[in-house]
Amino acid sequence: MRGSLLLEHLFLGCLAAAFFIAPSVAARADTGRVTRTAAAVDPVTLQGQGMTIRLWGIRPVMSPVLELKALDLMDRLIGGAPVTCQEVGGTPVYTVARCAAADGEDIGLALLGRGYVVLDRRQDVGSVPAYMEAERSARHNAAGIWRQVVSRGKGMSQGLRAFLDVLPAGAVLLMVLVMHFRLKGLETQQREEYAQSRDKEDRLTARERHVLASTLEGELRGNKNRIEAFLTIYGEMLESLKSTTETPKYKQAGDIVQKHPSLSKAVFEASVGKLSLLDMKLAARLSKLYAALPAEQEYINIAPDVPLESAVALVEKVIRDAEALRPPLTEAIAALENAMGNSRTEIAA
Repeated sequence: MRGSLLLEHLFLGCLAAAFFIAPSVAARADTGRVTRTAAAVDPVTLQGQGMTIRLWGIRPVMSPVLELKALDLMDRLIGGAPVTCQEVGGTPVYTVARCAAADGEDIGLALLGRGYVVLDRRQDVGSVPAYMEAERSARHNAAGIWRQVVSRGKGMSQGLRAFLDVLPAGAVLLMVLVMHFRLKGLETQQREEYAQSRDKEDRLTARERHVLASTLEGELRGNKNRIEAFLTIYGEMLESLKSTTETPKYKQAGDIVQKHPSLSKAVFEASVGKLSLLDMKLAARLSKLYAALPAEQEYINIAPDVPLESAVALVEKVIRDAEALRPPLTEAIAALENAMGNSRTEIAA
């Protein structure tokens, strides 16, 4: 009796365990395809939320330049959108999967087609013919890493045919050729990296030049507006002095004449050390212009007993001096606008 009760309890326990285990197994089956945001950390690895994804069927090549190109391609394919991955192995936190971008393009397939990676033949890549076809296409088109392999192979075969027929030292020649092509590849890589570095420096310099020209142009344009206002005020004063219908204002209690407009030099003085960013002629023109601008404000008193002719002559001279400042200011503003346009072109190139 007791034995039968024990068997009955054991049977019920197994049923309960099966009831709880079955849903978890089903959930595990549903996790074969995952969709989440991820970022490329190397040509064969994505880092997602709480997990690392190793791209199935491919392995990296030992080329820093191609690695950078692969990362750039992966970033453009993903574009910040979620990726969809079909798991084929691994663990919940480190999985091996085939992943596609938001537009459905297979990331591993895109890398293979451009020669940025090669097939990982330790895996069953024959089960996905598209991967093998992508590598064959890249090799046929000499794309990515295959460009170096194909060109090196051609060079070595020509060397072997030319020398192995007449010299037993063909192996030495082969080694020399291999070293030559490797050094040539390193030289090409260094040139590309240097060109990229120079391009980045040129863009930064162009941005600094644009900012400098823009701030100086703003200060000169403000000075030009001050001159225009100055000429308007003293032009009206001159008309009043020449009027025969009213007594000049200065005859009543005297008057004060501003010898020249109030002009700003603050931006130029703060930027003297950066003038080398500009064209040499433009920098010299700006230095000469700012040196000619009045340094401090000066005023002239016109007493009531000053003859009218003298007062008129004084105001006319003040106006002439102010008008003489306009042409060089206008030319400098135009030159700075041209420099700004050139720098914008350099930045956009």
